[in-house]
Amino acid sequence: MTQYFECRCGEHSESRTCVRCYSRLRGMLESLPEQYAWLHLSRQRPQSGGGDRRSSRALHAPTPGDERVLNLLGPHARQSVTDGLDQTGPVPFLGVLEAWCEVVVEERRLTAVRRDVSSMTTLLTQHLRWIAEQVWVGDFEEEIRGLLRTTRRITLTEPRRELLTGVTCPSCDGLTLVRYYPGDWAAQCVLCPSVRLNERDYQQLVQQAYQAVSAPGEV
Repeated sequence: MTQYFECRCGEHSESRTCVRCYSRLRGMLESLPEQYAWLHLSRQRPQSGGGDRRSSRALHAPTPGDERVLNLLGPHARQSVTDGLDQTGPVPFLGVLEAWCEVVVEERRLTAVRRDVSSMTTLLTQHLRWIAEQVWVGDFEEEIRGLLRTTRRITLTEPRRELLTGVTCPSCDGLTLVRYYPGDWAAQCVLCPSVRLNERDYQQLVQQAYQAVSAPGEV
């Protein structure tokens, strides 16, 4: 008898992570190296256009770099932080990836990879099928999503919503299918909350639409 799981999105699937959520998670991982590069370009504190940002009550000049960026790019503690002054804000970028890479390496008995964003995201992507079946995949997705959201707020690269033209929603037949780009391939209908498509589903719709248009007319 086939065992079904309830995915975090509420859909029942033969795996812990449904196809749509898997595609979304893969897209987030693939977006991280580019976001890390943008983060490095965002180190300088934004200029307000007036004055040198000093206050008459301040004893010192302001930090030359953006403290949010410096925190995300900075080193992270190898053990639990016990002093509130040791770490403020979110866990550093590489710290999040390194922690999850260690879990994968230890549980799968793999050789550790270099602690750079490219090597670590490659490892996590290569073993994403396995990760998606673990009981802790929800925690993994939450941390990756949080890291991406925090970084995008700083780099001002929030994904834009684009209309998928030429293909109608399989439920309402409207030209209402959209996806968020970059980093997310789970398309959805703006009018039908239950309609969510992964890339394979979308390509099938494209093929069906093409066949319908190219089919010879009846005589």
